[in-house]
Amino acid sequence: MAKFDGVKGQELLDVEVSDKEITLIFKDNRFLFVRLEDGRIACESVPE
Repeated sequence: MAKFDGVKGQELLDVEVSDKEITLIFKDNRFLFVRLEDGRIACESVPE
């Protein structure tokens, strides 16, 4: 999955959990947001 190549091997600094979303924060200041949408897992990476 080339979409996630930017976070492969990056050190994970923190995980934040809210009611609707999990946020993974990586050492290179990249954020990965994971949530459920219509029963499916949706991910968004900032920056992409």
